[in-house]
Amino acid sequence: MKNKIINFSLFQKLFCDSRYGVILFVLILFSSCAKEIYQKADYTFYDQNFKLDNSTSLRTDGVYVLKSIWTDEDGGKLKQPEDHRFYKFYPTGQCNLTLDSSFKIKTEKDYTDVISKDFVKQKRTLFQAYYKLSGDRIVIESRVVQRRQFAYKYGYVKNDSLIIVKAGTHGKGTFADSNFPSYYKEYYVFKPLALQNEKQPQW
Repeated sequence: MKNKIINFSLFQKLFCDSRYGVILFVLILFSSCAKEIYQKADYTFYDQNFKLDNSTSLRTDGVYVLKSIWTDEDGGKLKQPEDHRFYKFYPTGQCNLTLDSSFKIKTEKDYTDVISKDFVKQKRTLFQAYYKLSGDRIVIESRVVQRRQFAYKYGYVKNDSLIIVKAGTHGKGTFADSNFPSYYKEYYVFKPLALQNEKQPQW
């Protein structure tokens, strides 16, 4: 017990000293983030027996690319997105959102190269998620690491398009009508890709 008190006192002294306080804070922050955060068990949507229904409109042989955004502001306004983003869905229940702020991804090969990185161990992003379907409705569950909570995106899958209508930490990921409002729409258009030997992603 004596040793523990001495060690704690030393820690207090170092932390209160402005010269060492910042260093200790950074080390603590780094160690807390070092833990692997993308465990399957972390997601309530994870289902090891998940099988994509053959009758669903959701496609997994390509990507859904954001084309436009509609809001009901000023009677309704359709605008072009300021960034390039796309979703890739997997038949095992996972999905991934890729943000391409520099608009470098243009060709089919570019898309395929980015997707292939999802199969490489340790190549992880903040946008890995799991999804659930109910009819033409879809809910995507991801982790907000800083808050240690889930975020959800709600939308529809229709005719080779994905329409996201709501995003946030509320709604508990259910298919309740209140989670599918009509005042906002992100329109994603499906782009088929010649994907070969597609595997289960590394998360």
